[in-house]
Amino acid sequence: MNTDRTRGAQLGDHDSRDDAFVPPPTGTHHSANQTATASGSARITQKNTQLKFSVPVIGPLIGMAYAHPLIAGLTAVAVVGGGGAAISAALPDSTSSPSTALVRGFVMERSDGQKAPTGYDFTSTPPVVADPGADALYLQGGFLMSTNGKLASWGSSVAPTAEDCRKAVAEDPSREAAVSVGYAMCYLDRNGDPGYLTITASQTDSVTVDTAHLG
Repeated sequence: MNTDRTRGAQLGDHDSRDDAFVPPPTGTHHSANQTATASGSARITQKNTQLKFSVPVIGPLIGMAYAHPLIAGLTAVAVVGGGGAAISAALPDSTSSPSTALVRGFVMERSDGQKAPTGYDFTSTPPVVADPGADALYLQGGFLMSTNGKLASWGSSVAPTAEDCRKAVAEDPSREAAVSVGYAMCYLDRNGDPGYLTITASQTDSVTVDTAHLG
């Protein structure tokens, strides 16, 4: 058997004729690019950079961010390479489903017409005073008003379902409804989630309601 055929490169092969890499002496300036000569006269160039995140890593991170809010926060800004270029990842809002807990005895102030009415954001549970310019429900005289026009009467004595309120608002949307004790209304909050409220008491300067989101 002929054993004179030239062997391919193998791990561990060493030839004294090859140029060995000799580290620079102490105190010698290290350039950003270091070049070493390897077997077969091939040249290997290594660039000294502090790479924090490489571009191929960003794609998987963004994909993972959709599944986990913590990863979404960490991936919001990734620093690429030594140049410090910032990449902002466009991530979806991480909004959770609203609470369906029934809130009893929530008091809404009634405007007397002398000052601007107080708007209430029913997206939160319990509702809170709305930010300026945000969609809100408020009382004006003898009416409950909706800035987004997504309010509808509910004539049944049985509490509505989410589908009931979506259908009622879609078929007969309104910006106002007369205030009457025992009267129930459906609404869609600023996120489009359905809810209802029932007026339990009415005073000169306020109205008391029970309210809940519908799952």
